[in-house]
Amino acid sequence: MASSLYHCSHPKHKLVMTQSPSGEYICDLCSFMGSGLHYRCHACDFDLHEQCAKLPEKISFFAHPWHDLHLQPGTGPRICDLCRDPVERFYYRCITCNFDVHPHCTKTQQNVYTKTHPQHSLCLVPALNICSACQLFDGQIWLYRCGMCNVNLHIRCLHGPVMPENHHNHANRVSNNNNNRNNHFWHRVGTEVAAEAAETTVSVLTNYLLQFLSN
Repeated sequence: MASSLYHCSHPKHKLVMTQSPSGEYICDLCSFMGSGLHYRCHACDFDLHEQCAKLPEKISFFAHPWHDLHLQPGTGPRICDLCRDPVERFYYRCITCNFDVHPHCTKTQQNVYTKTHPQHSLCLVPALNICSACQLFDGQIWLYRCGMCNVNLHIRCLHGPVMPENHHNHANRVSNNNNNRNNHFWHRVGTEVAAEAAETTVSVLTNYLLQFLSN
């Protein structure tokens, strides 16, 4: 661990490794509480977790494979396009597409295995279905999905219990049926497009949409 460094989130001054007198601090990049050794600018009362100090100024991210994302300071109310929670401080942004995401959300894995659904891996895709754990629907939140079993889990519900299919009420079943074609479409986009992120362009998604709408 370096004793001091410069970081793009606070370019004016060098950040120095320090111990908070109170033992706890709020990271000015991610807004989460921290304790112990961390990086600090005493002149500006600016604190960074050690891990946040390692965040680069520019990244690529599977959920937005068309452009790089750049670390930006918060300048007003924003919503993370992955988890839909408010963005309070720094965030990664695609200026071209107005795509915003929390720094910690960029650490989200595209494919996971979970004890909640051990039969198959789950792929993170745009949500068009009811969460199998909390039974809530929000088309703007991404879900971990198993297309083979029609299991859909919010990121926050990944390790919660999955409700049996016969526990879904009639309204949920109707919603599932109405969105069935959309679910298959987005599962295909999430797995195929993201897997080929390095060679994907916006036209690929446009072609998918045109093909889907013509069916």
